[in-house]
Amino acid sequence: MNMTQTQRTQWQQGRLFAWVGLWLAAVMLASPTGWGQDRFELGEEAWELEEAADAGTPEGQLQAARRALADDRPGEAERLATQWIDAHPNHPLMVDARMVRGDARVAMGREYRALFDYEYVIRVFPESPQFHRALEREFAIANQFTRGRRRHFLGMRILTAYSEGEELLIRIQERTPGSALGERASLTLADYYYRAGDKGDAAEAYDLFLLNYPQSNRREHAMRRLIMANLARVAGPAFDPTGLIEAGERLRVYREEFPSGAEQLGADALEIRIEASLANKDLRSARWHEQRGERVSAAYLYQRVMADYPQTTAAVDAQRRLQALDLPVNPGLAGRGRQADESASDRPGTQAPPDAPETLEAPDIEAPDTTPEAAEPQVPEAPDGLDVPEQEGLR
Repeated sequence: MNMTQTQRTQWQQGRLFAWVGLWLAAVMLASPTGWGQDRFELGEEAWELEEAADAGTPEGQLQAARRALADDRPGEAERLATQWIDAHPNHPLMVDARMVRGDARVAMGREYRALFDYEYVIRVFPESPQFHRALEREFAIANQFTRGRRRHFLGMRILTAYSEGEELLIRIQERTPGSALGERASLTLADYYYRAGDKGDAAEAYDLFLLNYPQSNRREHAMRRLIMANLARVAGPAFDPTGLIEAGERLRVYREEFPSGAEQLGADALEIRIEASLANKDLRSARWHEQRGERVSAAYLYQRVMADYPQTTAAVDAQRRLQALDLPVNPGLAGRGRQADESASDRPGTQAPPDAPETLEAPDIEAPDTTPEAAEPQVPEAPDGLDVPEQEGLR
């Protein structure tokens, strides 16, 4: 039978539509969830809508909870996720159900309760894609806790959670060493200590950050905070000067790596204050020996102050006290200075001098002279310790 051109065209179009229909049917049959249904995928910030499974299956029931969370109904999402978790304790989608319930609790303002679900994912499913997402969620909560966000109690936010935030930041570093998230957690923990005024912990945390992440783009920030934290650790000349020594060493490195930042920080003024405080520390030690009658040791320390810190007021006081002792002066010690001692010690000024150095010859003294003319003069009080400039967060 001969077909006209119009009939032939219609026949070809019919065949084309038939093939398209068969192809669509095959795709729909091959898909386990089918077309025209909603499905949610866990994104970086929230659940994103894609498709859905049959409402009578566990997948469909879980997606109902996801849909409620995506529609800003966290209370319903938590209820549905809890029902699903209780009904399917061994289902392969348990990791997704825990994440849904944790996100729902965060949306409800129940961050502390959400941590139980995130911790479950981290401990039970360390190989799943949700492992790092759960850590990100925990980092966000820890950051809020260390900045003062409180936990709920009796329906009100009245419980502080600083210790919980601190513990979370430490755990994140342990679980993701060398990662970008671990770097953020390390610096966040150090900044928390700095804001809280925990000078020792802040200095240690910044030091660990610089050690573990030497190429970080926040290196300058960490070094600056480390210097100020070490300075704030020193309570005065009567206490351990380790913080001053550490601050001086870090300040020299900071000046070499970030000269413009050192100028803004006022590195020259800080070095002068560090030198003056270390000198006051040694001067105080010398006065202590003098008050105990150990004149030789006192004279030695006075000469060290004059040699190591010649530009300080402590050196002037040391010279006056040395003249009052009326003991021979060791010209070799006076001319040597602190710079020459650095080859023998990485931390100048920290080694205690001997009570009776061999290079200092003193006359034999049988007993202290108690005559009024030779009475021991009043020793002036040592100046206060380092006057650290007020910085944000250190109080």
